[in-house]
Amino acid sequence: MSGVSGSPTRSAWKKVLLLGDSLTQFGFSKDGAYASLLADYIQRKCDVISRGFSGYNTKWCKVILPDILKEFDPKNIALATIFLGANDSNLPENVTQHVPLPDYKQDLKDMVDMMTNFGIPRERIVLISPPACDEKAWRKYCVDNDKIFTKCNATAGKYAAACEDAANECGTKSLDFYGNMMKRQNWQEALNDGLHLSAIGSDLLFNLLKPIVDQATSDVSMVYPEWKDVDINNLTGCLQP
Repeated sequence: MSGVSGSPTRSAWKKVLLLGDSLTQFGFSKDGAYASLLADYIQRKCDVISRGFSGYNTKWCKVILPDILKEFDPKNIALATIFLGANDSNLPENVTQHVPLPDYKQDLKDMVDMMTNFGIPRERIVLISPPACDEKAWRKYCVDNDKIFTKCNATAGKYAAACEDAANECGTKSLDFYGNMMKRQNWQEALNDGLHLSAIGSDLLFNLLKPIVDQATSDVSMVYPEWKDVDINNLTGCLQP
């Protein structure tokens, strides 16, 4: 799509805001690169902004979300995702990161309220469920790295269901990443250490997000015209609104 969308200034670029834990923090890494894939897919239309915090749960992210939102103009947010639960769903013996299931659901709803009160429409917010956990691989990782193993795949599934319930109750979009992973015959391949995304997992998440992103950015034009549409005899008129 060619043409200039508004004034070619910083404010002209729409944003896709990704909020989450390590799965989001690693979103531009070699393996966990779902954010990189998104950024490439909507380049020249939207900036993909990752606000991922390794080890964080919903209780912690709820505290920092107001400060994060202050960075943005709500009318420039094309889409905002909340991708949390991998840490919340640790078993209760992990007293640092575990968040009880009812609290997790309420935290998600509270964060949606924070975003909508800020000015982001509900239909532009997506709750992404936590992924499945390969207990065997993650246990090995924990042993090798002197970490306490406190994950359970069945428990992760309960948190994924709570995430979907929260989205339904809030009127936002939802993405059942856990369920889509578990449909795969060799779903463990979507993870590189039992918990974090592999290249296969990142590609899966990206493809699940694509139709949501397409809908959210359907009214967003490319900023500045394509090179073949540039009038070389009138650069100022063509490239400045």
